[in-house]
Amino acid sequence: MNTKQKQGSGASWRHGLFIAASFISFFMFSLPHNIYGSNAPVMMDYYGITAAKQGFIVTMQSVGGIAVAAFIALKGEKYNKINVIALGLVIICLSCAAIGLVPVYQLLVIIVVALGIGNIFVDVMMNGVIADIYPAKQSLLLPITHAFFVLGAMFSPIIVGFTVNPAVPDTFARPFRIYSAAAVFVFLLYFVSSRRIMTETPYIKMENMKKRASENPAEVFKTKKAWIFFAAAVMYVTFQYGTNMWLPTYAIKNTGADFQTSTLLVTAFFAPALVMRFLTPLLLRRIQPRIFYSVFGWAAAALMLAAMFTKSIPLLFVLVAAVGFLQGSIIVVLILMCTEAFPDRTASASSIVSLAVGVAMLTGPLWMGRLSEYTGFQIPMILICCSLAASALVIFLWGKPGRN
Repeated sequence: MNTKQKQGSGASWRHGLFIAASFISFFMFSLPHNIYGSNAPVMMDYYGITAAKQGFIVTMQSVGGIAVAAFIALKGEKYNKINVIALGLVIICLSCAAIGLVPVYQLLVIIVVALGIGNIFVDVMMNGVIADIYPAKQSLLLPITHAFFVLGAMFSPIIVGFTVNPAVPDTFARPFRIYSAAAVFVFLLYFVSSRRIMTETPYIKMENMKKRASENPAEVFKTKKAWIFFAAAVMYVTFQYGTNMWLPTYAIKNTGADFQTSTLLVTAFFAPALVMRFLTPLLLRRIQPRIFYSVFGWAAAALMLAAMFTKSIPLLFVLVAAVGFLQGSIIVVLILMCTEAFPDRTASASSIVSLAVGVAMLTGPLWMGRLSEYTGFQIPMILICCSLAASALVIFLWGKPGRN
């Protein structure tokens, strides 16, 4: 093997390790992000709170996320995205450790604001890192990266089911402690692997990026296309996170499912989504992103609506799994559409979706929890099905490639 071949092999190994660490980092960020739904009955019992207050926890997490996403939208290109992700992992670690120690609801609400900040650091900047370092492989790596988010979302309710005892409310904190310990390992892996490839990334010379970011910080949000994507994302995430947050409680109250069974519904939702995300690179070779988003979004909304009218737990599992598969890559396709529409502003483009996630989390779980106190959970779940269908319609009508 000659010198160039050895150098090429070494670079391939270094980048392979960094990509693997990026996947694992997204898995790590997903674990605490998706814990509140499956853990809701026990947390509500421990803190003595209503469904609306449980939803308010997610609302406050989104407050931190929105603030950071807005900052990144304007200034994100000025910073080394790899280092910001590492900082996000540290914040996630410390926040999860603190939640495991907090006995007072008011303090919990403050800590989840910090957790929201850490989540957005990882989420937004990871999308930007892939677009900046591996633009030719973006349509392959982005769905796989987000597949690891689904993997975490799938495992989080399983971990809750095995570690939390609903008869002992303070056990709600066990998964948070586990996640904090895991985040230490993930941070070290990501940090060390990123140092090995830093000189081969655009971030080794930040002057041009900083200059570009300073010239027109709100460039992306001066376009019509950005707001179309934003509106679609808000409506989709209202569905996705509303399902994640309240489906277990809905199953307990409307179908008579027990606690462990209800947590597995979230896994049933996310497990097929994992399959879809690995299939997405192949599907996008044949289907335009706009058509992909619209058709799969409408199909998922229709099946979820059907699920809300069954009392059969086995049928509910089947329908929820089908919905999980169909909507599995909608958010990934939307991020891809954003970064392709604004290739020189990958952090800002990705923040369109992250801002929408924050807005949807700020409002969705809270109004669903409040409405459920008067109507039960069926009507809020039906409304978020309509939200998904409307999101697909927005992309179908106004999401065509072209002028921004």
